[in-house]
Amino acid sequence: MDRPVYQNVLHLTDYGAPYEGNFVSSLRALEAKLNAEGRAMAYVFPPRAAKQLWAYEMVRNKPNVTILKPGGFFSYTRQVRKLLKETKSGVLHVHFIHYRDKIASLLAARTCGHRVKLVVHLHNHLILPKAFLRALPQKFYLAQADRFVCCSASVAEHLVADGVPAKKVVVAENAIAFARLDESVPLTHAELGLPEGAKTALIFGFDFYRKGVDLAVEAVRQLREERGRNIALAVVLSSRRAEAERNILCLIGLEQMPEWIRLLPPRSDVGSYYRFADVFLSPSREEGFCYALVEAVYSKIPVVASAIDAQKDLHLPEQAFCVPGDASSLADAISLQLDLSSEQGSEQALNEAKQRVVEAYSLSAWADTVIATYHELT
Repeated sequence: MDRPVYQNVLHLTDYGAPYEGNFVSSLRALEAKLNAEGRAMAYVFPPRAAKQLWAYEMVRNKPNVTILKPGGFFSYTRQVRKLLKETKSGVLHVHFIHYRDKIASLLAARTCGHRVKLVVHLHNHLILPKAFLRALPQKFYLAQADRFVCCSASVAEHLVADGVPAKKVVVAENAIAFARLDESVPLTHAELGLPEGAKTALIFGFDFYRKGVDLAVEAVRQLREERGRNIALAVVLSSRRAEAERNILCLIGLEQMPEWIRLLPPRSDVGSYYRFADVFLSPSREEGFCYALVEAVYSKIPVVASAIDAQKDLHLPEQAFCVPGDASSLADAISLQLDLSSEQGSEQALNEAKQRVVEAYSLSAWADTVIATYHELT
């Protein structure tokens, strides 16, 4: 006898960040459009999300939100299987989950008693082990997926190069909840502990090496000591502050943090940081899609980015790019952007750039692309 076919969607995630952010905002926009079609959507978050206020409020206010209980492989399988049954979900859409949980959720989908299509969302490049035997389990899982939704063309191209059929791959560039960026308060140098009158370069450094924080530190040092610029560096960190501080002190050969570098906590009104800064830096060595670059452009501040594939996809002005892994090239690009920002016509250029990202990265456009993918499957 054929198994039942359902239209509802279950989003299984390993998302437990301090703030709801663009990811959850995107899911909310998707849910609204699915509801308009008469389809339901469920959210599933990992146990650590229980510590976050936004997740607590979602669970309290929305009956379709679940935070998983801690447990091993079989506990995870049972919980996901139960949710698939209870929500009558015909699509399992997974985000960020680790390999063990991927296999557990696949087992849950295959044993829940009805047909379930598997959608794997890649928010970064998939890196397969180079050794043939070690790559086999990953390739097995990839073969089970019905669709892959990739956050950028670069991620999609790498996936196809790894052998995934192009017909299974969809590009849905990440969406930005622009409204939350409009919530900001004026910040001062004194409030942030930065030198008065210094130009401020802003970088988000939750992954010290991948995000290129070391390159930013060296570039700003060069600008100050070798080129005489009055510039400071603000590094926003959500965790591992002590480790970042040790890394920076080792780089610059000092025992105490200099006044021109400040480590700052994340803010829910992240627009306050953008509007305070004079230039935003993303000298990343690797990215799937850099939310912060698009957010900075929306906030109308100049940006500098490494010319890696996923950032070149964003179609930033040519002068915004620097050579990947090259601190001197980064320093050149920062200097150029600061000079250009003081020229006549810079405000118009920033306004035009803002309008482009509003049109390209809306929540609605992202949701439409994802729903079109579901329509192909159900």
